[in-house]
Amino acid sequence: MALKTQVVSDSLMVSYPYIKEKRIFYFDGNGKITAENGTFINPSPNAFSLVHVEDCPGRTPVCESKCYVHRLRENEPEIYGRYRANSQAIRQALLGPYRTSITIDAFANWINSHCKKGGFRWHVSGDIFSVEYAWFIRGVVLKTPGIRYWIYTRSFHFSEVLSGLSNLAVNLSADRDNFERALVCQSQFGFRICCMITEGDTIPDLPEGSVIFPSHELRGRDLKNPLDAPWWKALTQKQRRMVCPPDFFGQSEVLRCGPCDKCLCL
Repeated sequence: MALKTQVVSDSLMVSYPYIKEKRIFYFDGNGKITAENGTFINPSPNAFSLVHVEDCPGRTPVCESKCYVHRLRENEPEIYGRYRANSQAIRQALLGPYRTSITIDAFANWINSHCKKGGFRWHVSGDIFSVEYAWFIRGVVLKTPGIRYWIYTRSFHFSEVLSGLSNLAVNLSADRDNFERALVCQSQFGFRICCMITEGDTIPDLPEGSVIFPSHELRGRDLKNPLDAPWWKALTQKQRRMVCPPDFFGQSEVLRCGPCDKCLCL
């Protein structure tokens, strides 16, 4: 039986001695995405998040209307307030190579200390908002070769910066509004497509290794038997293998990121 998702957070103080500044950054996590850093009931923070919509330059009308962070903002206002703080703090950290270098080292040290077992996710909320931020992410990943990272992004125009990293799985978040652009990016860099499907959508011809995320109205988790869901019955066997198990069937200790590695595998 699926259990209620737990949300957790931790803080990191970063000091910049030469300019006599300090910034606080927050890492978050929940029972679904904590991978093996913790359990579903007792997750450990393993993500860095920003605000949704404002920090998502590649957003589409579909994803903006269906975004799960709308609910998170309502149900977890304290956590969302920390996303807002991160959004401001990371922009300050990117103001010049001195701040950026120190922040990269601080993130790398924190991640090495907390996320060795299960890995680290960029953005439960938010996305790559600038090329400078993309290079920041790349810098952290390169500093921590023993950590497994994954990211979902609609910022296709910045994603080339993240190519060629052996410990980062780049997932292109697609829907009916941006699928063709995602397909072009996938063909150029070999990234994985993670496609959100909403009521009435025709599932496109997805490349091997893609993942399908059903929007809330299509999920079977509220049914006694999810396999009875009309949407599921209409899928081909190939498409069923692509569906995100935690999103469709419901989340639990065995139905979460980590035990499922559809998006994490490199």
